[in-house]
Amino acid sequence: MFASPHSKTYIFIITLFLGLTTIAQVGIGTTSPNADALLDVDASTTTGGILLPRLALSSTSSPSPLSADVAGMIVYNTSTTGDVTPGFYINNGNNWKKIEEENPIDSVSLSSDVLISGSTFTDITGMSITFTAQKTNVLIMLSASGIGYTNSISTVGLRVWNTTDSNSIGGTNNKVQNLTIISHGRTSPVIDYTYTTTSWSANYSKLLTGLTVGNTYTIKVQGNTGNVYGTDGAAIYSSTYPDSNHLTLSVIH
Repeated sequence: MFASPHSKTYIFIITLFLGLTTIAQVGIGTTSPNADALLDVDASTTTGGILLPRLALSSTSSPSPLSADVAGMIVYNTSTTGDVTPGFYINNGNNWKKIEEENPIDSVSLSSDVLISGSTFTDITGMSITFTAQKTNVLIMLSASGIGYTNSISTVGLRVWNTTDSNSIGGTNNKVQNLTIISHGRTSPVIDYTYTTTSWSANYSKLLTGLTVGNTYTIKVQGNTGNVYGTDGAAIYSSTYPDSNHLTLSVIH
C-alpha cells in the first residue's frame, strides 16, 4: 500500500516535530537532561569540566578580538594589558565585566613572638604581602595587640610601608606601659618606682589609591618605639599568648 501525498506531508511534519522535541534538551553524560536546561553536562560517570573559549582581550571597553559587544558573551581572558587581567569576563552588551569574588582578601598574621625596640622603623619578619592590583584602589587594614616590655616606659609605633613606591601608607602610635613614682620622707626622700605592665592595641585602615591594574605591589609592617624611661621595648607574643596578642595585615581588593 502506498501513502497518499497528504499522508506523506503529515508524516514529514510529525517527524520534524519529534526531531525538534528531541533536541530541546541536550544531555552530555546523561540520557535524562534537566527539563529546564538546554544543555545538561553530567560528570558523575566521566569526570571533567567545560572549557570555555580562551582569548586575549585588550580592554574592558573594546570587544576585540571579537567583532562586537554581545550581551551574555562569556570568555576567559588570558592577557594582562590595559585594565584587564587573566580571568573570566562577561559582556553586558556595551563592555566587558570581570567575574570575580566580591572583595577578595590577601592577609598575613604574625606567627611568632616579637619584641619591638629602637627609634628607627624596622621590618617585622613575616609581615609582608605581595599582590597584583585588580582595581585602581585597595583597602589596607592593620590590627595589633600586645604588652609593654618589663620596666619599659615607651610608645610603640606601627606603620605600613609600600615597598614598591618606597613610602609610608600610614600607621599607629600607642602607649605601652605606666610608671608610678612614690617619694617617702621629708629630709632624705626615698624614691620608689612602680612599673605597671599594660596591654595595648592598635587599629588602622586606609584606602590606597592610584594603583595600576596588573602591576604588582608589596607592602609590609614596620615597628619602632619611643623610649621615655627604663628599658625600651614593646612585645607582641602572638605565639606564647595567642588569645591576647596578635598582628594582622590585610589587603581588601
